[in-house]
Parts: sequence; structure tokens; C-alpha cells
Amino acid sequence: MTILLFVAIFGAYLLGSIPFGFICVKIAKGIDIRNVGSKNIGATNVMRILGTLPGIFVLFLDFAKGFFAVQIFRWLFVTKFSGNEFSSFLIFIAIAAILGHIFPIFLSFKGGKGVATAAGTFVNLMPFPTLFAFIAFLIFMIIFRYVSLASIIAVITLFGIELYKNITNFENLPFLILTFFIVILIIYRHKENIKRLINRDEPKVNFRKKK
Repeated sequence: MTILLFVAIFGAYLLGSIPFGFICVKIAKGIDIRNVGSKNIGATNVMRILGTLPGIFVLFLDFAKGFFAVQIFRWLFVTKFSGNEFSSFLIFIAIAAILGHIFPIFLSFKGGKGVATAAGTFVNLMPFPTLFAFIAFLIFMIIFRYVSLASIIAVITLFGIELYKNITNFENLPFLILTFFIVILIIYRHKENIKRLINRDEPKVNFRKKK
């Protein structure tokens, strides 16, 4: 069983490592996305290079790999573990998928910021709190048009909701630990964006069709 779990975690990491943004830009333009725009492989940079629709397509793919990394584990192992034990293993699967996107083995461990893939895992693990995080993301995105700011606010919102749910007896402690870990990781991955936000030179997103 230990070997199977290791294989499952490594499989989640490999799935998270698939660099859809890199692949799409390479196919469409024949260029390395890591050398243009923000040099990030995520959907936001794809949107800047290829336009809104390709960016949304990559966003969906990055989201899906996080969601299905967790879901595949559910399908394979749901009958083999007790409730709390199963939840704990789901956390490891989610973290593996997110780390795969951020540190992909296929791109020398230099990947994206992890927001879309993390969102996919969160929708699978905790859909109701994620809905509120998504609403917070949309509000800040519409008002300010900074993906980085909206992403940071969204993960902080998610952690705040999980903390509120657990504040009395901490019965969902594994999910609280997961959200705290992801908040710290995503804020760290956005450290350059935070500097640009403070200096007011962070680029805004323009939703347009690339010519």
C-alpha cells in the first residue's frame, strides 16, 4: 500500500507538471513562453501572448490537472482508507499536483505560480469555501484588473473561511493546514508581483482578442 501511495503522489506531481501554457504557445507561435512577457508559463502570460481565449483555455487545463489529480485518487483509493486518513492522503495528492505546476520536472523545475492548479484541487476538496474565494477573485479582478492581487486575495479568503470553520474544534485540521500552506506558497510565488503592485507598475490584464 505504501508503494501505491508513493506512486499516486508521484503521479499527481507528474500530472501537475504538464506545462500546458508552454505547450500551447510553442504550438501556436513556435516560441518559448519563458522568454516573453512575464516569462511565466501560466494562463495570464498566455493571454498576453496569444489573446484571451487561448489564455482561458490554458487556465481551464491548469485547473483541470489539479482537479483530476485529486479525483483520480478518490476513484482509486476511496474504499481503502478511513475518513480522516483518506482526507490526509488527499492533502498530499493536492500538494503534489500544485508543486508539480510550480516546479515541473519537464521544464527544469521552473513553472508557474500555482493558482489555477490549486483552485482545481480546492474545488474538489472544499467546493463551498472555494466558491467564496472565487467571488473574491472576481470582485478584485473586475475592479482592479490585477490577476496577482485577485489571486492573493482569493487564497487569503479561502484560508479565512477554513479558519472560521475550524475555530471551535479544528475537526477539519488537514484542510486548514493545506490552505495555510498554499497561502504562504502562493504569496511567496507572487513576491515580485507584490513589489510591482507597491511600486504601481504591475501590468493590468486587458481582455482582448490577439491579432
